[in-house]
This record gives sequence, structure tokens and C-alpha cells, in this order.
Amino acid sequence: MTRVLICFIFFISNLFASDNERFASLIDNMKTLSGDFEQVVTDINGDLVQEVKGHFYFKKPNMFRWNYEEPYKNQIISDGELIYMYDPDLKQVILSALKKLGGVSPAMLLVSSKAKEFFLIDTLKKDGKEWFRAVPKKVNESSFKQILISFNKNQLSEMQIQDNFDYVTNISFIDLKENKTINDAFFLFNTPEGVDVIKN
Repeated sequence: MTRVLICFIFFISNLFASDNERFASLIDNMKTLSGDFEQVVTDINGDLVQEVKGHFYFKKPNMFRWNYEEPYKNQIISDGELIYMYDPDLKQVILSALKKLGGVSPAMLLVSSKAKEFFLIDTLKKDGKEWFRAVPKKVNESSFKQILISFNKNQLSEMQIQDNFDYVTNISFIDLKENKTINDAFFLFNTPEGVDVIKN
């Protein structure tokens, strides 16, 4: 019985290692990525809560720019050390240290090289395709339960985020440009005149 149990644990460990390696291989090859996105949020009953569109830019390590364009304009920017959440309508930007996130955020899953340190990663079948599922190791430090990520021909295709209230954010990635040069300065945030800075 003990031998069977050991073999079973070893088999499960190999499965997780394989999923981690496959996911890491896909992510590691993605040095920069930019394109458009469509984001739809539904509540626990599946009812539509929000629908937005915009542009995004990723660059390793730890830099991203998430520009919401429709129906309103907002920005979330990481310069690798700080995260800026800018709301032009409210004329304010919330400033946070990236290290406070501890690596546990959907964006960091894509731009960090240390995903396996913060997430348990496996695969599952859903909607007729394979998804990578990332579950935070420290659930009490995360605002979400899990992230599902799918690839199409080794290129990022879709992301689903289930938060702690069972709201689901579905993000479709469109017109992608992979490994094109993006200058680091593009991820710097220059605070516009008259905008309040709130340090978190």
C-alpha cells in the first residue's frame, strides 16, 4: 500500500512539473507582447457587469501598460518597480510598490519569470480547449481564486480570472505583436499637472 501511495504521489508531482514546464516555456518565449483586448466581467449569476476595450503592452521583467479606451479611459502601468493606477476623470493616480503584490497578480503571471514560486499550475479542459490554471499558493494574500489562460498556436489567446466573490473577468487578446522592441521609457508614468497622487 505504501509503495502504491508513493508511486501515486510521484506521478502527480510529475504532472505538475510537466504543466509548470510547458507554461514556463510559453511564457519565457514571450519577451514583449502588445495588442488589443476586450474585457467582459460577469457576476456570480452570469449577468453582465462591465464590458471594456483597450490596448496593452507587456515587457519582461515586470513592466506592463494596460490602457482602457472604451467606454472610459483609465490606465494601469508598471515600470518594474511601481504600479500607477490613473483615472483621468477623477484626476488622481494611485501609486503602489510592485513588491507589495508579492508576485500574485494576473499581469505578473505573464511578465514575471517566477510564476511557479507564487502559483500552483496545472491544466484542464474547458469549452473544447486546453487551459492552464494558476491558483495562488497564498490564498489569503490574493483577491482572486484562480486564473485560466489559453494559447492558440503558442500565442496568448484568452484569460479568465475568478475573484473571491465569484465574479469572472474574461479577457480576449487580439492583433498581437510578439517580441517587438518596446523602449523601457514607454512604461514610465509622467503625472499630469493638476492630478492628485495617492500613495498606497
